Amino acid sequence: MDYRQLFVEISKRPGIYGLDGSFGQFVAFLNGVDAGNDWRLLTGFREWLVVRLGDGNNLVWSGLVLHLAFPSQQSGWRELVADPQDNRIAVDMLFGLLDEFLTRRTEHGELVRIFDEYLTWLKAQSWS
Repeated sequence: MDYRQLFVEISKRPGIYGLDGSFGQFVAFLNGVDAGNDWRLLTGFREWLVVRLGDGNNLVWSGLVLHLAFPSQQSGWRELVADPQDNRIAVDMLFGLLDEFLTRRTEHGELVRIFDEYLTWLKAQSWS
């Protein structure tokens, strides 16, 4: 299955898939798709996001996406994505990052490189 194409369709027409278009429902849907693929579809996504953000090793991938979408926001994510405009920003960021990640991951050896970059980042942290 071409998940990149599926995710483009879902992001454009969530109602067809039983979703309301909210960031939270997209996250739940993506977690379900990942679970249906033995948790292998999004392998490396969180680590890739940590390196991209340069922070957030304590967060799940959805929290990292929100940090990237709203870099100046420190808390209040639930209230933030309740606003339709901010929800659209978060959703666009989510699917843009997901497409970029899946594109990179399909290249030969890139998943290994993603984890190598993550381990290099980890080793460079003062707390590591």
